[in-house]
Amino acid sequence: MSKSDHRLAAILGSFLGDSHALGAHWIYNPSKIERVFGRITRIVTPQEEPAKYHPGRTAGDTTHYGDQTLVLLKSIAANESFDLDRFARDWRAMWPDYVGYIDGATTETLENFKNGASPDSSGSSSNDLAGASRIAPLLAAFAPHQTDRLVRAARSQTAMTHNDPMVVDAAEFFIRASVAAFDNPLADAINEAANHSYKALPIGDWVKEGPKLLAKDTVSAIQALGQTCHAPEAFPATIYLLTKYSDDPQTALIENTMAGGDSAARGMLMGMMFGAAYGMHALPLHWLEKLKTRQEIESLFASIHDCQTSPLLIPVSPKTQTEKISFKNLDDETLDARLELPIVPPRAYAIFAHCFTCSKDIAAATRISRGLAAHGIAVLRFDFTGLGNSEGDFANTNFSSNVDDLVAAAEQLRNHHRPPTILVGHSLGGAAGLAPSRRIPELKSVVTNGAPADPAHVEQLFSKATPEIESAGLAPVTLAGRQFTIKKQFLEDIRSQNQSEQIASLKKSLLIMHSPVDTTVSIDDARHIFDAAKHPKSFISLDNADHLLSKKEDSEFAAQMIAAWSSHLLDREK
Repeated sequence: MSKSDHRLAAILGSFLGDSHALGAHWIYNPSKIERVFGRITRIVTPQEEPAKYHPGRTAGDTTHYGDQTLVLLKSIAANESFDLDRFARDWRAMWPDYVGYIDGATTETLENFKNGASPDSSGSSSNDLAGASRIAPLLAAFAPHQTDRLVRAARSQTAMTHNDPMVVDAAEFFIRASVAAFDNPLADAINEAANHSYKALPIGDWVKEGPKLLAKDTVSAIQALGQTCHAPEAFPATIYLLTKYSDDPQTALIENTMAGGDSAARGMLMGMMFGAAYGMHALPLHWLEKLKTRQEIESLFASIHDCQTSPLLIPVSPKTQTEKISFKNLDDETLDARLELPIVPPRAYAIFAHCFTCSKDIAAATRISRGLAAHGIAVLRFDFTGLGNSEGDFANTNFSSNVDDLVAAAEQLRNHHRPPTILVGHSLGGAAGLAPSRRIPELKSVVTNGAPADPAHVEQLFSKATPEIESAGLAPVTLAGRQFTIKKQFLEDIRSQNQSEQIASLKKSLLIMHSPVDTTVSIDDARHIFDAAKHPKSFISLDNADHLLSKKEDSEFAAQMIAAWSSHLLDREK
């Protein structure tokens, strides 16, 4: 991921920090936040006190801090750089018809402008850290190596409304720390910024004050440091949160909001820092999708010279976890499984169906499942009956029993977590995934990768043994270097499937993924599936991937595409 991508992530992260805080902004009682909202793991609509301060705002909006930050970004995009006079005009123009909270610093600054003050002398006496929290868009105005220009811009845009020396110094500190975070761990970036001298900021004390409380729970620590807008409280609290949750951006922002007070100012600076350090990986996808100004922000950023980003930026969590589980098939045999989980509450649950005679541990199954978990989608991958570590005799299985196993996997999720809304199938697992849609009513989407249009396709893999199977009732066959027994009932079952009818009656969103150079299952099969399916349906070419997606980059790309494609289908309020 390029520096330009990290610059955009820092800007989006700042808006996300504000938007996530909006719902509980300025509730100073953490117990009340818990009572009203529960744990705020998603973007929510303001209730009670926040609704008074932020009238008409709903989930995905920003506070008046975020609104001013967007004005700064628009001003930069229009001018191709930062110009204080231009920003001052744009900032003043937003207020006459503004519907939202107008704080004391804004009122005082507008009065100063009215009395003839220039932008470099108009600032209020407010020491609210919010004045320094608007600075993320400046990362679009200047490249990271232009530190001096960034510092001057951060100080002047802050002083225009908040001319308290500590707040102006704080803006310089956080822009320096963000630039350092592009190339260094967060702790090192904070220390590097702290090594500079500041006119009024008691940097040594404030940087050390928060980390002294790391052993405390977050609510207690923030209450000890102070929940208010004022820089002497908000600055150390922000450093505490960045330090305690340096490798877990989403938890950091959740804990910030749950701690109460002026969580929006803290959240904006934290989001900027995390975005600078981790790029889009820091930004929870289900939050980003809620952010109402996301497309506008990305368009404004892209319009600025030297701000081109990668063509696809899908944020992921830096961590996932694997849970070993098992469940029973319809014959009461135990199937071995793994549940790949994000570190935050999942946006949705999915099932992964592996390829013919493979297992849940094949590289593609593991990588795609973990890749989806990194995007917030929990994935159950399991060994079909008689394969891998699952009980049962493979010789007694067939295509229909594979479908039964998928239904049993869905029942496991339904009983212990949430019903699956996505089914991902690889090769014959993809063909099986097209069949049980009526038996898993909660499914919203099916994804196939390298799937045959007809299950009978697998007979080609052991066609030399077909006469013996038909005459003797069974025969040993060697597949991928391993010996399996194939019975006549298997042939009869795959030959009896009316897959075209199954596909036509799917009534789910369908994503077909296939490599044009797949030598195991022809790309023509993908065309047949696509032609048989009814809309909504989509196709993604896997370029030069082999059938098993054995290259890491191919399976990771597949996971990213599935996450992006399925995002609009998911119920993100759950």
